[in-house]
Amino acid sequence: MSLLFLCLTAVLGGWVFQVCQLPLSWLLGPMFGTILYVRLAKHSPKLPFSFRDIGLLVIGYLIGKQFTKQTLLEMGSHLPSMLLMTVIMIAFSLILAFITSKLTHSNLKSTVAGSIPGGLSQMIAISSEIKGIDLTVVTVIQISRILSVIILVPLLVYSPILYGNQATTIVTANVESASYHWVIFLLLFFCFLIASLVKKWKFPAPFMIGPMLLVATISIAGMDVPAIPTTLTCIAQTLIGIHLGMQIKFGNIENKAKFLSVVTITSSLLVLFSLVLGYILISLDSDISLLTAFIGLAPGGMAEMAVLGQSVHANLPIITTYQLFRLLFILFCVPIIMKWGFQRVEQRLEGRKS
Repeated sequence: MSLLFLCLTAVLGGWVFQVCQLPLSWLLGPMFGTILYVRLAKHSPKLPFSFRDIGLLVIGYLIGKQFTKQTLLEMGSHLPSMLLMTVIMIAFSLILAFITSKLTHSNLKSTVAGSIPGGLSQMIAISSEIKGIDLTVVTVIQISRILSVIILVPLLVYSPILYGNQATTIVTANVESASYHWVIFLLLFFCFLIASLVKKWKFPAPFMIGPMLLVATISIAGMDVPAIPTTLTCIAQTLIGIHLGMQIKFGNIENKAKFLSVVTITSSLLVLFSLVLGYILISLDSDISLLTAFIGLAPGGMAEMAVLGQSVHANLPIITTYQLFRLLFILFCVPIIMKWGFQRVEQRLEGRKS
């Protein structure tokens, strides 16, 4: 019964956001509706299955449909800029981590792990393998960054600076013409099978990457892929929004007000810095629009940025490629760098004591 009320509250939140014409209404509305329900009910209902995974199947389908042979060639040319932008973003995150540690007197290891713009679950998994890291601090900083991204990025995208409203008008006209077709559900079933297989290979975001690869392969092969209807996209966003709302738990930390204030400011600075990087990227590559560059470089979750990119008719393959490259770089390279860096710092501290 509590699950039913949770879903009704989430849908109501989405409806209110849509009526108010707020950005990402069917993602942010259900998220805030879920947070409100959990706070008022004072408990979190157990979900019968992963709402986020089911939602990601549809998002992966949407992204995969955008791929063509031409986009594959374009992505290969972006490798140097992807590496450069990722390294600069992580370096700026480390500076913010140092500032956060000094202002809040938190463990530097914890603020570093929390400030790196990877996925919440991925960074918690990485942090749990390194001694001396406070997982509560990591979780709070990561959640604050996610909140800053999913609130600030849509506001900036839909602002006159990036001309998001003009793009939205175009995409709405295209998406609403799509209708339900049995092939869509057949493809989504195969997407689920592929995602389950990719998950066994421990790949990040398997329920988005798996469907994306399957549908992209079909699309690149020249076969017709039916468009996803608007209502199905809204349902997928609602499921992801509910999942996000369930994840936002700040826990018990010392000096919570000060800590949250500092973390919110530094997270917002990271979002604004990604806009600066967007300007740098379009100066290096004139083929990318500022809208696509900003969303692709924004330090948010790949799924959330894909939803945003789709809603404003940005270049989804480019956005996903930049987001995926940063995630993979963080997953495979950052843990090694972090462990090495922390060991060097500890060795220096021990040397000074002796």
